[in-house]
Amino acid sequence: MELIVKLAAAALCGALFAAFLRPLSPVFGVLTALTCGLVVLLAVLDPVGQIFRALSGFLTAAGISGEIYLPVIKAVGIATVVHITAQVCRDAGEAALGTKLELAGTISAVAVCIPLMQQVFSLLETMLM
Repeated sequence: MELIVKLAAAALCGALFAAFLRPLSPVFGVLTALTCGLVVLLAVLDPVGQIFRALSGFLTAAGISGEIYLPVIKAVGIATVVHITAQVCRDAGEAALGTKLELAGTISAVAVCIPLMQQVFSLLETMLM
């Protein structure tokens, strides 16, 4: 809880500072916002690692194969990276680039999940016969 309060305060200060700098120097305004965003992301790397380790432990204990849950985790990772990066592109005034990145991310997420879809269809085929 205290981490998120600290991160929210840092993000608010960074946003205010970037808003102050943007009229004076648009480049420094964008760089300030990007730097602040990077600091926030780096601060949550350890909790994200803890979440993935716990989730992996739960799935292993339940006897669920990595072939089933890894594509889902990869798709969530792709979606998260694409969402954050597209927002950064929009903040930098490059909305079209952000939109193209979202399209590429969608295609990548679907491609990563193809083995999972094949397993589901194979299971359905087995159940129907």
